[in-house]
Amino acid sequence: MKKFMLALAATLAFAACAFAEQPALTALGSPALLTPFGQSQDANAVKLMTKKLAVDYDMTCFADKVDWSKYKSMIVVLGGSGKGLGAAGLDIPTELERCKALVATAKEKGVKILAMHIGGQDRRGPNSEPFLGFMGDADFAIVRADGNADEYFTKLCAEKNVPLYTIEKTGDLRKVMPELLK
Repeated sequence: MKKFMLALAATLAFAACAFAEQPALTALGSPALLTPFGQSQDANAVKLMTKKLAVDYDMTCFADKVDWSKYKSMIVVLGGSGKGLGAAGLDIPTELERCKALVATAKEKGVKILAMHIGGQDRRGPNSEPFLGFMGDADFAIVRADGNADEYFTKLCAEKNVPLYTIEKTGDLRKVMPELLK
């Protein structure tokens, strides 16, 4: 029954997205710094997409020594992974502090923040939850529809006045990334 309800919610979210008006794609600028918030593998999917689209970017899992003068935007990929955190030698509280510091520094330096959650419902578990709120710090947000079936991101972005663009599948990033990262 629970699986049926999740499938129904995802289907309704997809239908709502099909009729919802998407925000205008505003150029945030490049080069971009790409970093995972929560150390999930979703950042690697974004890395492959940005590389394929010839977007000017650098990727780092830690981003502790950054020459901020190089970047016009920062892409943060939200989704926690216990395995990824462990491999990086991090725990959730340490990673949260790293993410908070990056957001604060990016804002101080005038670097635009593009936040995305592309892991769908699978990346909405307990390891990811602490990182999802960073979408409210973004200048622009992208979410995969099945990861927003409960409209968490819709409500957060509306409250924080963050434009939210919804995609149906991760491959849809190829339609928006070139416009956002000109």
